[in-house]
Amino acid sequence: MVRGFVLFFIMLISFLVNAQKKNAEYYFQKGEEALDAQSYQTALAHLNECLRLNPYYMEAYYYRGQARENLGDKQGALTDYNIYIEAKPKDTEALFARAQLRYHFGQWAMAREDFLLLLTSPPGETKTIFFAPDKEGSLGIATAQSNMAASILNYLGLIDTHMKNYVRAIVYLDSAIKTEPKNAAFYVNRGWTRQEMNDTLKALQDYQKALTINPEGSIARYNLAVLSAAKGNLKEMERWLTEAVEKNPQEPIYFTALAVNQTAQHNYQKALDYYTTSIQLNHTDAEIWFRRGLLNMQLNNLNNSLADFTQCIKLKETHEQVWLCRGNLMMKMDRTKEALEDYTIALVHRPDFGLAYLQRARAWLKAGNPAEACNDLTAAEKLKENIDPKLKSEACR
Repeated sequence: MVRGFVLFFIMLISFLVNAQKKNAEYYFQKGEEALDAQSYQTALAHLNECLRLNPYYMEAYYYRGQARENLGDKQGALTDYNIYIEAKPKDTEALFARAQLRYHFGQWAMAREDFLLLLTSPPGETKTIFFAPDKEGSLGIATAQSNMAASILNYLGLIDTHMKNYVRAIVYLDSAIKTEPKNAAFYVNRGWTRQEMNDTLKALQDYQKALTINPEGSIARYNLAVLSAAKGNLKEMERWLTEAVEKNPQEPIYFTALAVNQTAQHNYQKALDYYTTSIQLNHTDAEIWFRRGLLNMQLNNLNNSLADFTQCIKLKETHEQVWLCRGNLMMKMDRTKEALEDYTIALVHRPDFGLAYLQRARAWLKAGNPAEACNDLTAAEKLKENIDPKLKSEACR
């Protein structure tokens, strides 16, 4: 009797385990189908259920990583790829996907390690089409089974440029161009590297070559505008930027550059309009809000400037420069207490910010506290700020 019960219990456990495996497999297949149909939210739900039922279903991590990446959850995707690659380190497609994400997050050393490993890895079975980003803005379609050498070399060149290993970067980009001589993006990227090396003549040649291959290229035009700005040729800079906008009117950085150009020419209303367009295209870029706030403050549009600085802080609360500038704005608006708070927060984020000490000293004086002002002036002086003797005499009497 006991033996029969034990046998029944073992069979029941076996049945439940098999049912669980079947259910996990079912949800995995549903997730894969939804992924193929580009129904990423549905795919994510199915793959989550698959992994809830069987946390060791490794393929589900890879596919869930793809779903998360397409939904904009790049950090979650990176986590899933890491789990999958830990179990299957030779899967070149997963390795390529992780390398791209590491590049996206600026993890240069780790991305470089993945791309170097891919150079020596044999291609595996192709499951995915990757869209490999480049500096030109047009996405090149590639798979890990196809000849990825040129794309990998391109990435390695970009990584070394970010890491300021320019000579090695040029070697990689030369190799990428030799492999695919008709790829305009590779010339743009090599031009960017040469631009970072201050080799402006060769950078110019690369951008012009890129435009002969791809006359619709916008990034090459933008970089040519940057070269024109370095020469102080604002009219030529504006021409290149205007052409870049014509080729790609959805790129906010072009409008930001046009705003900077118009500010330099004292065309402030045009500059404000360009900043506004840039914000409409990308309202999550704290730097654009900061720049427009500075211009609004310069034009004495104080309430608009305050709104811009406040939005910048919401997007990037560690931006010590905006805390300083908002403190200056508060002083201009006779809101001394709030100015003191902003200068203090700037110093929390950057304790060696000499200018923030100097400006807070001015605020302390205005608030009638010369002792605190003197302390801040002493700190500013130690940080090599130039102190007006009259200001020091007033605070430290």
